Amino acid sequence: MSQSTLTRELALRIGLAARALPDTPPKLFISVLRACIGTALNDKNLAELGKAQFQQALNNFGIVANADSIRESLRILQNSEEPAPIADPCQTIASASSIRIAIGSDDPQLISGHFGSCRQFLIYQIAADDARLVDVRSIDSDAQRQHDDKNVYRAELIADCRVLYIASIGGPAAAKLIKYGIHPVKADQGEAITQIIKQLQIVLAHAPPPWLAKSMGIQPVQRVCFEQES
Repeated sequence: MSQSTLTRELALRIGLAARALPDTPPKLFISVLRACIGTALNDKNLAELGKAQFQQALNNFGIVANADSIRESLRILQNSEEPAPIADPCQTIASASSIRIAIGSDDPQLISGHFGSCRQFLIYQIAADDARLVDVRSIDSDAQRQHDDKNVYRAELIADCRVLYIASIGGPAAAKLIKYGIHPVKADQGEAITQIIKQLQIVLAHAPPPWLAKSMGIQPVQRVCFEQES
């Protein structure tokens, strides 16, 4: 079966489901699915795919993943919840007072994972009245292994961001982020990403702290006004 026979939405889900698993290119993942349900990759057949069968097929193809990754991949495949947001680098926010942030999480909707082990960073451009997912940056395992310091590799991956939201991060890693001008913020494991964005938008609209106002390009006089109001 050729890729062209897949609907755009289903092809996208398959790509996202492959990304939820470690070191699994889409072509290999499609082979796994064909081994499970045959050549007819459609919503009906995917909906009938069981977790045990899915996990066994992954094992047969040498794909090692933990239970959470397998569950997330299957959830995306079966579209059992709200689909993951789609990054669109062509979408920009017109407001000059916006900030780029990174969210380290292997889940597209919830905070999940440690800075040193998460497999991707969701990159958002945030303004008080708008928010756009502009990129999803996956960890390149080979590039990380070749780097002298994996925390520096990860910091460089999000060096254009001013804030990182993460469930867990160690002190040395946080110090490296700060050297790159990135402010690490710990979020609760399982907290909704949409809620984090809403909270940040409230801060941007009312009283951003001086370091955040500076990152947004707000002039010193304006920052004084924010501080007085707060």
